[in-house]
This record gives sequence, structure tokens and C-alpha cells, in this order.
Amino acid sequence: MKPTNIISAIQGTKAFQEYSNTEKPLDSPYSISKNDFPSLHSFCDLLKTSAESFDIFDGYLIGFRISQIGKEFDLLRFSDDLVVNIELKQYLNLPDEQKINKILEQQQKNYYYLKALQKDTFICTYIQNDGLYEYEPESSRTHKIEFEKLVNILEKQEFKLDIDPDTLFIPKNYLISPFNTTERFLNNEYFLTDNQNEIKKKILKNISSQYMIFCITADAGTGKTLLLYDIAKTILQDHKILVIHCGKLNQGHELLKDQYHWNIHSIRNIRQDTLANYFNQEIRAVFIDESQRIREPQIKMIIQKSKELNIPLLFSYDTKQYLSTGESRDVFEYIKDKYPEINVSKKKLTNKIRTNHNISSFITNLLKIGKSNSHLNYQNISIEYFEDKTDLKRYLHYLQNTQEWKLITYTGSQYTSESIDLLASLSDVNAHDVIGQEFNKVVFVMDNNFQYAENGTLQYNKNTYYSLSGMFYQIITRVVNEMKIIVYQNKPLYYRLLEIKSFDKNNN
Repeated sequence: MKPTNIISAIQGTKAFQEYSNTEKPLDSPYSISKNDFPSLHSFCDLLKTSAESFDIFDGYLIGFRISQIGKEFDLLRFSDDLVVNIELKQYLNLPDEQKINKILEQQQKNYYYLKALQKDTFICTYIQNDGLYEYEPESSRTHKIEFEKLVNILEKQEFKLDIDPDTLFIPKNYLISPFNTTERFLNNEYFLTDNQNEIKKKILKNISSQYMIFCITADAGTGKTLLLYDIAKTILQDHKILVIHCGKLNQGHELLKDQYHWNIHSIRNIRQDTLANYFNQEIRAVFIDESQRIREPQIKMIIQKSKELNIPLLFSYDTKQYLSTGESRDVFEYIKDKYPEINVSKKKLTNKIRTNHNISSFITNLLKIGKSNSHLNYQNISIEYFEDKTDLKRYLHYLQNTQEWKLITYTGSQYTSESIDLLASLSDVNAHDVIGQEFNKVVFVMDNNFQYAENGTLQYNKNTYYSLSGMFYQIITRVVNEMKIIVYQNKPLYYRLLEIKSFDKNNN
């Protein structure tokens, strides 16, 4: 997206709408929603009556969205030391207090995302037939101002037309995890998406009024774990809670437990003989994360105890994330089938907020060559090859210790030797250790346990104790920004991965 002239954008949008061909529809050249268009038109008319220079209409990014985050701004205008943000609203038919709160909520979010640019900010909201509201970062308040103040700022701003916003807004600065950025999570240095907020409000409303079981289901990268822990943190302000993680506790879990006294336990500690130690009348709600991995005796035991004590349960899961056969339970369907008398609600997160679209495209093609034709920019993916085991191990050591790569490998059997033993020995961190976490730079190794079928589908050795396909999917969906695949002694696989890499539009 490049800055444009808002007069041209308004007139171009009108022309596009009037002449657009329904038989061969094109995407609009400007990201102006139908709701925002009248207010943008009104805003532009006010500028025409107030401004002396035509420059004031130039240099605006319209409807810019931060990649991966999905956060959208109506108007942005940049200079070297200042960013101006103008939000547009047609009407806000609300009582004054509610109107101010709604304006302020959006302005606070915008300031959170803009302050990371380390520029001065001027944030305001224009409401058609009402006026202009300016945000005060120091007091976190909003107040009505005269239109001339904005005009004066815009006329003095030495705006830039060569701005590339995608290089300014770095998604990893905003992606918060309860485990990998625990301090920021506890300090509320994040915002939920509209989808997350809507689900949170419905759950909090119902959880306080009746016994229910709630299920949050989503694919990797949608923020289901953040939402689960955010709801838990909200309830924890006034009540005691219990969090059960269906896997090994990670460093973030241990930090929440030891320093902030969260009541978090691994599912392996929850047994019939220990259940009373964790469930009691003081617990307001129980949160079960990665619950697709829960075993039937465990879920039966937990549900029965929650019914006895009238404690609501909240399950979070992704049926695609499994490491062993039987670890892909749809908890909602199970409860509906086995406990029809229980009121159970299922909420689905749909928008991916963590996954880099280019990484996601590559993963799609990694699993089935040629399946994805979008976001073919694979600059952050590298494919490398080693024939010598000693060289491979030295390189992996170098990547981990000097280049900040996270090496994740596969979990071998504790009982028998198997074909992935070499891969399993390459790192102390395996697929079981990283459940629910994400990392900026992930490296992993593929060998003769992997091959491609003639139709381009990735095939896995099925003779492993844990599911190799499940572990592989767990590893590749931990990546936030950079992925490095190292192929060991498998030339055909190396060539096919280079074939996928060649889809990169930047290489053509």
C-alpha cells in the first residue's frame, strides 16, 4: 500500500462503483468501507473549506492493516517525526458517556500500535455531523477539539509519499504469549481482536450465572491460548481458578506458578486419588488448555467433579494438534454425546493473528506441493542440506547458540529404538515441550523419514511410537517469522523443498 490523495480516492471509488463490471469484478483500488465512505466524503469537504493548500489532501494511507495482526486504521499520514491517525465514523447514536467510551477504546488501541513506531502521534476521531475528538496519551482521555487544530497540524506536516508501512509495523512487536512474553501478558500490554473480545464477553456473562461447560476451538495461530488465559486472568482478579495444561508445563507456566501464584498444573498430576487436592468449593472456574489431548478417563473424572461442585469448565483445543493416536478429541462433540444433560457452548476463533501469511502459505505447500497460490513470498524460509552428521550437529549448535534459532525436534520412544532416534537426539527440545508456544525463528531437520508422493503430498514414516505427522505439524506451527529446514541425507526431499521455495515471487 502506498499513500494517496483522498480527493482522488473518493472520486475514484465513486467511478469504480458506478462502472464496475459484475461479470468480471475487480477489487476496489481503495480500502474504503461502505460505512466509512460518507464520513470520509464529509471530512474531505470540511478540509476543502478550511485548508489553503492542496497538499493537505495528499499522503494518506487508507484502510491500512497490520500484517498478521489484522489491526486496521482508517487514515494514516507519516512524516519523519510524526504520524497522524484519523478514524472516521458516520454516526454514533449513543448517550454521551457511551459515545466517549467507544471513541476512547478505539483511540487507546490505536495508540498502543502506533507508539511502537517511536514517533510523535496525533490521534483523532471524526464523527460526521458531530465533530472531532483528540486522544491525549498522557491522561488516556479524549476530548472534543476545533477542526482548525487538525488542519494546522496537517498543513505543517512534511508528509512522506515513499513510505512503506509494512516495514514500520513489525508484527512480532504486538504478538503476545502468556508463556513467551509473560511479563507483557500480565501487564496487559496487548489487545484482543473483536472476535476474541466477543467470545470473552459471552463466556464471562454466562460463567457467572450458571453451571456450563465452554469450548473454545480454533486452528493454530488464532490466539485461543491467549484468550483462555486472558479470561482466566480476568476471573482471577476476584476469585480462585484452576488451570490444567494437557502436556508438559513450560517456563511460562512455571513463572506464572512460582512468581505470580497462578494455580496451574499438568494433566498428569490430575488423578482420581489427587482430584480433591485441586477441586474445591473455592474454585470459581477450571480452564483446560490443549484439551484435544485429554484422555477419556481424565475428562470423565473432571466433568463429574465439576458437576458435583458446580464449577464451570472451559476447554480450549485444536483437533489438528496431536502427537499420538487418539489425541484429536473434539471435546464439544464428546460432551454433547456423553453428557446431553449439560449445557455446553462452543465458540470458534477464525482469524489467524499469529501466523505470518507467507509462512502459512509455505506450510500449506510443504504439506501438499502447489496447494497454495497466495502470499508466495518465501524470503523468510531457508532450505539447507547436510550429508555429514558431524557437520549437521555443529551447524545446529551454531544456530542455537549464536543466531537465536529455536531448534525443535521429534520425540522418540522411551521403550524401543526407531528410525527417528538420530533426529530426536539433536535437541533437548521436542514437539511435546513446545505445545502452546511460539518462537520467532524455528529450525528443524527432515531426513529419510519424510518423502513426497507422486501427487505432491508429504508422506511420513508411520512406524514411530508418537505420530510423526502430528509432531511435524506441531513443530511447523510454532513459527512466527522465520523458518529454516535442514535436510539430512535425503536428496529427493531436498530437491522437492527447493521446488516449493521456487514459488517465491521474489525469485522470478
